[in-house]
Amino acid sequence: MMRKSDCHSSRRGKVTVLLVLLLPAVFGTLALVVDGSRLMSDSGQIQHIADAAAVAAAASLSRGDSVAIATQRAITTVQVDNGLSSASVTVHIPPQTGVYAGQDKFAEVTVNRIIPMSFLRAVNGESQQSVSATAVAGLNDATAGAAIVVLDPDPPAIDLPPVLGLTLPTMPSHHLGGLEVLGVGAVKVDGAVLVNTDWGGVDEDGSPAGWSLVERNAVTCTPLVSLSKLRSRDLRVVGGVDNPNNYTHFISGEPSPLRANAKPVPDPLISVPVPTVAADPTNVSSTLRGGVTVVGIPLIGLPTVLSPGVYEYIQIVSGRVTLNPGVYIIRGSHPVTKIPLQIIGGEVTGNGVMFYITNSAAYSPTSGLPDSGDGSTTPAATDLGTVLPSAVINIGLLGSNLTAIGGSSPYAGLLIFQRRADRRILVIARDALLSDSVFNGTVYAKWGDTVFAGMGTVQARFVVGSLRFANLLDCTIAPTSLLPPAQDVFLVQ
Repeated sequence: MMRKSDCHSSRRGKVTVLLVLLLPAVFGTLALVVDGSRLMSDSGQIQHIADAAAVAAAASLSRGDSVAIATQRAITTVQVDNGLSSASVTVHIPPQTGVYAGQDKFAEVTVNRIIPMSFLRAVNGESQQSVSATAVAGLNDATAGAAIVVLDPDPPAIDLPPVLGLTLPTMPSHHLGGLEVLGVGAVKVDGAVLVNTDWGGVDEDGSPAGWSLVERNAVTCTPLVSLSKLRSRDLRVVGGVDNPNNYTHFISGEPSPLRANAKPVPDPLISVPVPTVAADPTNVSSTLRGGVTVVGIPLIGLPTVLSPGVYEYIQIVSGRVTLNPGVYIIRGSHPVTKIPLQIIGGEVTGNGVMFYITNSAAYSPTSGLPDSGDGSTTPAATDLGTVLPSAVINIGLLGSNLTAIGGSSPYAGLLIFQRRADRRILVIARDALLSDSVFNGTVYAKWGDTVFAGMGTVQARFVVGSLRFANLLDCTIAPTSLLPPAQDVFLVQ
């Protein structure tokens, strides 16, 4: 007969054998539950961090940073911002794989991290696992091509004095917006309007936007008496607007184009060099032409012919004038009016021309100095007071035709180029509704204020510090070609 102690010993032996047999399965289950859960959790975390790193690199590229800086920004996002100092980070700009391979506005980031295992080593001897994730981010178009770009985040006060030869509507003596639509008509823009001014107001939903300023908004349409409207394909504003109802789509019935609280856009023309003979020997001349005033006999008089070169001033009051193709550098001002460029009467024809206006009397078309050193530096934001305009142009003159330089010139598409550091006011008026005149090209004054007064359709683009429309009737801005659209950073893969 089996003793009781022998029975207990037998049972213990069976349990031990059973535990030995089940132990791998227990550790396997623990490895699956504990280590597997950690791998899944860490994989998700690594993917989020890779996404953030790719977006950071693409955002760096969008600011104009070099590939090296964008690469370092991605590494910093992983190893410093997210505390994964031991993780390896591989950055490819442009990406090497996938649908965005070779596209230099996109960044591909791969993050790899070693994860220690608690139970898996008991199953297969592995004490750690490698977890990696890849993400791609880059710049994609966020608007239609641009017709108007307003660059100044905080335009200084202005006070436009009476201008000889033009009758302009009464305008406020201080900016009410980086972009203003004044008068009694609507401005219709066949393209996007991009405004970097960060003044306050409201966004598309009526919520506060931008920096709060009393009676000043980034974009405004005749405050208090809202008779004016702005219609565009897109309206992207860093700050806010006065009233969302003043801004509608270029195509009736389409959703509101307004997007406030947006990121600023870069100057699309910052890479254009100041005019020198070396930059464009075909269109730029160093010949000194002095100052020119044209007062000719209308209709029957022989045309006055002007050629590219360096002028102290150009004043066209009447008569027929032909501008030969090329660049007209104006570095002084009229001794009486104090205005460098005036086209206020006559019949003026200039196909393939550009006016370069500078406040530097010593500007050299050989070296480009001193203007070539301006870059993106913001000039002093002093009150302009009653500073006279740098240009006054009536683009409504019957039979007149002004078109920009074309071809492969670095100034292709530019009709007016004001020195970047020059804050003076450009005045452009179209004071005749029934006019066969043509004004086709880009007005570029990086920190300058521009006043457009008139009506009808104009084939122009504007890249300016601030812009005022003073409408007599409806006005349409319909460029024959558009500037680059605004772009935002998107996680695409």
